Amino acid sequence: MKDVKIIAVDNRGRIVLPLVTRKNLGITTNSQLMLVSDSETKEIRITPIGLRDESNLIKLKIVMKDIPGALAKILDIFAEEKISLIYSEAVIIEKDVKAILTAISESPSDINQLKNILTEKGEALDVEFNPLD
Repeated sequence: MKDVKIIAVDNRGRIVLPLVTRKNLGITTNSQLMLVSDSETKEIRITPIGLRDESNLIKLKIVMKDIPGALAKILDIFAEEKISLIYSEAVIIEKDVKAILTAISESPSDINQLKNILTEKGEALDVEFNPLD
C-alpha cells in the first residue's frame, strides 16, 4: 500500500513523519533510517533499517578493476566475512579500466584484514574506510 503525504521542512531542517506512515512501516522511537539523496534527480529516499543500537556504521569506497566478475568477487568476500551491506552502489569510472563501489555496512572487527582480503582475493585496487556522518 502506498501512502502519499506532503510534509514541510522546519527552520532547523527537520521533517515529521506522519503517524500513519510510522505505523505502516513499523517505525518507532529510536528506529534507524537511511537517507539517500540524489542531487541530479533532486530526490530523497528514506528507508527504515534494522540495526542494533550499538552498530558502528562505516562508509567504504572500493576502487576496483572494471572487468567481468570483479563486483561479484568483492561482494562474495563480504558474504564470506559475514558483513552485511546496508547500501551499495557501483559506478564505472573508466570503461574496462576501473569502477568504484560505494557501500555502507556495519564496521568489521578488523578493517585492515578486510582491506587485505579485498585487494588480494578480490579485484580491489584501493579501499577507503570512513565513519558514517
